[in-house]
Amino acid sequence: MKKSLFFIFTICSFVVAKSQTADSVINRFIEANGGKERLNSINTLQLQSVLNMEQMGMSINITSVKQKNKLFRIQSSNPMASEDSYTCITDTAGYSYTPAINSPMGSIDAALTKFSPEELAEQQYQTDCSGFFAQLVDYAEKGCTATFTGTEKVADIVCDKVKLKTKSGQEMVYFISQLNGQVRRVQVSAPVAMEMMGLSSMMKAFGGGGAGRMGDRKLDIDYEKYKLFDGFPFPTRQSISLGPMQVVIENSGFKVNQTIDPKWYKVK
Repeated sequence: MKKSLFFIFTICSFVVAKSQTADSVINRFIEANGGKERLNSINTLQLQSVLNMEQMGMSINITSVKQKNKLFRIQSSNPMASEDSYTCITDTAGYSYTPAINSPMGSIDAALTKFSPEELAEQQYQTDCSGFFAQLVDYAEKGCTATFTGTEKVADIVCDKVKLKTKSGQEMVYFISQLNGQVRRVQVSAPVAMEMMGLSSMMKAFGGGGAGRMGDRKLDIDYEKYKLFDGFPFPTRQSISLGPMQVVIENSGFKVNQTIDPKWYKVK
């Protein structure tokens, strides 16, 4: 009898898994986040965060600003410099700025680097404003493909996995909770993870391309403690493990559809 019940349970689980598709999982995510129409109504998105590196006793302030298909800027304070680091991407150009640093570990000059056309094409998806995980909304219209790749637990929460491939070839695996439709984890290559966490310019400032040395290694960014801001659920905590170092970002405030200060378009 027990064997029969186990067999039936196994078959049912297999049938449920087979019935899942990338679109059904993504649609559940979209509905859990207010629906496609509301998500696509977001024209600007601004976020204030604090990055904590407990092992280093360091905190970094981060500002993220988006204007739909026109601007993505992520700017972070630097404890070893008098100026902020930033990445600025518009519909026509992209720049990365690292300030001058003088420290016991060495010194570097300030540098403003313009993206190549290929780099700009790879990162322009970040100007998308349709929520915190905008690439999932109308993904096909944005030139992406999506594939359902199974289920996996994240912190005891069963999640459906969807692999999204952007038109520039980048791959992101989204772990979407079966319980509430929210993204619990995104698995990406190290360089993409650094960009998503706002760490790219800082890593360059700390000696050069830590993400580049990781190559195509996959990293997990975990998202939790969702709260409503302007009627939209956003994660207030992000975390990533970089070897023995745990990096945690606390998102303290989201502003939806508020005016963008023109200063965020300016580069040095």
